[in-house]
Amino acid sequence: MKSSIFFYKFLFLLLLISPAKVIADDHFEAELAKQKGLYKPLSAVQPQYPRKAQNRGTEGYAIIKFTITEQGTTENVEVVEGKCGDIYSKRNMTNCETFNNSSLKAASKLRYRPTEVNGNSVKTDNVLYRFRYEMEGNPNSDKSILNIPPRDLFVIEKMITNKYLDKAEKKSLELVTSYEDVNFYLGKIYALKNQDALAVEHFNKFLSINYEHGGWYSKRHTLEISAVAIIVEKLFKLEDYRGIIALAPRIDNSRVIVTDNKIQIKNANNLIDLSYLYLGASYLMEGMEIEGKEALLFAKKRTNDKNLIRVINQYLSQIE
Repeated sequence: MKSSIFFYKFLFLLLLISPAKVIADDHFEAELAKQKGLYKPLSAVQPQYPRKAQNRGTEGYAIIKFTITEQGTTENVEVVEGKCGDIYSKRNMTNCETFNNSSLKAASKLRYRPTEVNGNSVKTDNVLYRFRYEMEGNPNSDKSILNIPPRDLFVIEKMITNKYLDKAEKKSLELVTSYEDVNFYLGKIYALKNQDALAVEHFNKFLSINYEHGGWYSKRHTLEISAVAIIVEKLFKLEDYRGIIALAPRIDNSRVIVTDNKIQIKNANNLIDLSYLYLGASYLMEGMEIEGKEALLFAKKRTNDKNLIRVINQYLSQIE
């Protein structure tokens, strides 16, 4: 068998959660209870999360009052309440104007089915609507993925995006003792800094964390797939083929993907295919042709990537 190695360029398809999200709804406890179900917009309008609030990790909401016109548009739009703080526990909520402008702009875009009286459309005054602003990753949210405070999560993500890797590293190292999932970001940071040994070390620490499979597990699972794929790529670069073979059970486990996000599915599958390429090539490098052929054919069957198929065929051609 030829000993040449064909590298497939691995662009880091890290499957990361978005740093912030906005939730819009029309239910505001006692004040909105009487309106619940009466005034529902024809489609949701997502306001822009204020940049300063994102940078500071600020969460909150704004209550907007307006009139629904005969055409179903909104007019006389005004803020009746704005709060910042913990939107889940309602503790430490304080009056603020942080989300007012964004909510006013969004409310002006809402469209409703006009109220009818005797077959005629009429205006409806004093309709209330609440826009909630929540940082993705909030541990109290039903979509929490990592056990990292949302404010810190956003700051780390922003630093990495802006390539302030030293600052991101310092921030992550300060948090990792209290929040083990920060190891995922340390792995990413060191991978981007080409410090392969440290990247592998921290990704392995992330993978060693044991969690019960909660409702968010499928989305966390895509992060684990990403960590495995990068570890495998780094080990292959170091020609640590036995290290990759030792990860075979984890690579096999990566095939189980349960997520409702089509982009995550596509990216996760790309990473899995790459992992099988490296696994198959590693088997070949260690003289395990049967296992290598099986892994390579499995990757070839799964992928539609022409470049990946070309590399797989190059390895398969080495088998006598």
